[in-house]
Amino acid sequence: MIKAGVENRTTVILNATPWQRVIMTRKHGLIGLAFLSMTIPLTLVAQTAEKKALVGVWEVKISAGGGPTQPLLSIAIFGGDGSFSTTGNTKFPQGLGSNERGPGYGRWAQTGDREFKLTFYAVLLKDGEVNGYMQIHSTLILSESGNEFTTRNCKVDFMDADRKVLDSDNDQVKGTRLETP
Repeated sequence: MIKAGVENRTTVILNATPWQRVIMTRKHGLIGLAFLSMTIPLTLVAQTAEKKALVGVWEVKISAGGGPTQPLLSIAIFGGDGSFSTTGNTKFPQGLGSNERGPGYGRWAQTGDREFKLTFYAVLLKDGEVNGYMQIHSTLILSESGNEFTTRNCKVDFMDADRKVLDSDNDQVKGTRLETP
């Protein structure tokens, strides 16, 4: 029955007069135009929403809990696939047997309209040798403009080589979007 319907429609189109073909072509063109006019606004909305996403390169200032009054500076990259990497101030005065940190790597995910969860890790170094880890869990709140973020509940765990937590603190972090092409 379906095959007959398809064959009948094909026969009608093949047997159509030139004028009927023009009408059918215009009808399909109008349907395409209607579809296009609906997708353009959706594309514009998607571009606006994209500006409010974390994807991009950010300047980050970290006010470490119990640390120096001068903020630690960092550059962070939030990838469109949820990847995260950061590097910046590597030296820090901690009584944990480490005096530097390596670059950080992790993942982020959107959890609300302008809220994101981030977890990342970095190695801790003593005189250039890895001797522990840092684990950071944070909630990022994106500004209305989409060009700044602050953190809530930014917990930093300092761990030894066996991932045993030696110390923890809570940091305050502010990020500013950097211009990229």
